[in-house]
Amino acid sequence: MGKVEAIRKLVAVGRAKDVLDLVEGESSYISEGSLGAPQEPEFRRLWILVVHHLRFVSEFGVPSSGEHKDGKHYAAFPDAFDQWLQAGAPGISSEDLSAFLKDHPL
Repeated sequence: MGKVEAIRKLVAVGRAKDVLDLVEGESSYISEGSLGAPQEPEFRRLWILVVHHLRFVSEFGVPSSGEHKDGKHYAAFPDAFDQWLQAGAPGISSEDLSAFLKDHPL
C-alpha cells in the first residue's frame, strides 16, 4: 500500500490524530526523512490547512460545514487535504509512515 492510500485509510478508520502527529512532527516515528512543513509557499499554505483539517477531524470526526466549541467556529478543509494527498503528502516520508504502520497496523 502506498503512502497516500495508507494516509487515506488511517483517516477513514478514525485515526486522523496519528496522521496529525506525523504531519506535525510529534510522532516518535519521525526521522530526518520527514521534512515537515514544505518551504515552497504554495505547499506551505496547503500544509497549514492540512494541519487544521486533521485537527478538526481528530476532534469532531467526519468533515462537516463546521462546528462550534467554546464560542469558536471550527472548519475542516477537505479540499486542501485532497490537494495535499494528490501532491504526494509532502512532509511525511514513506519510510516513517511504514515504520509507524508496522507497529500500528490498519
